[in-house]
Amino acid sequence: MKKISLFCTLLFFTVLIYSCRDDYKFDSASHPLRFSKDTVMLDTVFAENRSETYVLKVYNQQNEDVTIPRIYLEKGSSSQFKINVDGIAGSSVNNNSFENVPLRAKDSLYIFVEIAPNAITSTEALADEDLLFSTVGSLQKVKLLSLVENADFYFSKSGTREISSDVTWDNSKSKVIYGNLKFTQGAKLTIKEGTRVYLHKNANLIIDEASSLAIEGKLGNEVTIRGDRHDTKYDSLPDNWNQIKLSSGSTASIDYAIIKGGNTGLSLDKNATVSISNTQLYNFRTAGIYSAGAKITGSNVVINNCGSADLYLENGGTYDFTHCSFGNYWNLTAGNAYSLYLSNSYNQSGATVYNALNAIFKNCIFWTLRANSIAMNKNSNAEFVYSFDTNIIKNGTNGLVIDNDPGFKNILVNKDPLFYRTNYSNTLLRLKENSPALGIANTIYSNLVPSDINGVSRITSPSLGAYQK
Repeated sequence: MKKISLFCTLLFFTVLIYSCRDDYKFDSASHPLRFSKDTVMLDTVFAENRSETYVLKVYNQQNEDVTIPRIYLEKGSSSQFKINVDGIAGSSVNNNSFENVPLRAKDSLYIFVEIAPNAITSTEALADEDLLFSTVGSLQKVKLLSLVENADFYFSKSGTREISSDVTWDNSKSKVIYGNLKFTQGAKLTIKEGTRVYLHKNANLIIDEASSLAIEGKLGNEVTIRGDRHDTKYDSLPDNWNQIKLSSGSTASIDYAIIKGGNTGLSLDKNATVSISNTQLYNFRTAGIYSAGAKITGSNVVINNCGSADLYLENGGTYDFTHCSFGNYWNLTAGNAYSLYLSNSYNQSGATVYNALNAIFKNCIFWTLRANSIAMNKNSNAEFVYSFDTNIIKNGTNGLVIDNDPGFKNILVNKDPLFYRTNYSNTLLRLKENSPALGIANTIYSNLVPSDINGVSRITSPSLGAYQK
């Protein structure tokens, strides 16, 4: 028994000794390393703000364990990029340099990359640097690139920042809004061509009573309003910010804007007044334009991908839209996803209120993935007047009664307009060459809006919608 016990003890220590041996011999890498990418493209980031984290994988193609003699950033401790190599962060202490990094045979190494850019004086600047890998007799590079954008930030510890004097934003710096930014006491916000406005999660731009908004974009130099996440995937998602709120008694004129990716694009209270032209609104959880009894005049307006409706118009109001394209290809939730919802009633503090509605739509397109592009909620307690003249409308068997209704004239029913591209990331509601909307618009209305959203003349053979072709 003692012999067996002694044997087991000796066997245990033998195994222990051998298990503690370091049999791995790491020689310096003599063959080229392989990388998951040769360029790490970081999304645009605001100056003095840290980016998302990106991953680079480094592969040892040799059959032997190796060490990489040195991994380092080209600009050392002065680099705007930040790296973490196999769990160890680069810093001023190690000069963003790592020596003799082990990498086993046929294995891989993770390197995490961020950028924390310095302040810049220009509108934007390119951060460009090499991440370097030295091996025996070789120096390999992976390019690190990021666009750094100069910006003014608007935020308040209380959650709302109020501005009571006129302000003009131009494209010299982007504007970033956190929380609520409210223009009040008659102040006017003017946004010049090419300006980029970013809103953080749940942020609102509010135009208070008697105040006004003027968006003055130009063709090819539109004003862009979107969420502040620059990652490509966020550019095509809704609900990255909340809304542009136009309070009762406020006014707005909007020309050549691209507004996308929030809860609601424009949210209008009763008696707000808006003129909107040559403007695109995409990817909103609720609506591109929501109105609770406002007055809106629109031309060359394009809206797509909204959970409730492109245009959600309730509590009555006055509306006049000419040559607009309302396509709704929303498929992220089971919402109604109408092109247009019209109602002359409204739920206010648990009670239903009513307000007269007068709506006119001329040379427009209403199309959707759902069976019906238009829904109406009529109440006899208030006037409900509508006119659809020369439009394409998708209308299923449980939709509107269009035939013999004097409110509908020259309607092309259930003829797919054949929009060019309808997805979330790069919507383009131009018309394909065989679209039934080509050349059939009413010239009386086309003469009122003689150029399409791209500046193309529609004086002769005008097409329905915002695009001539």
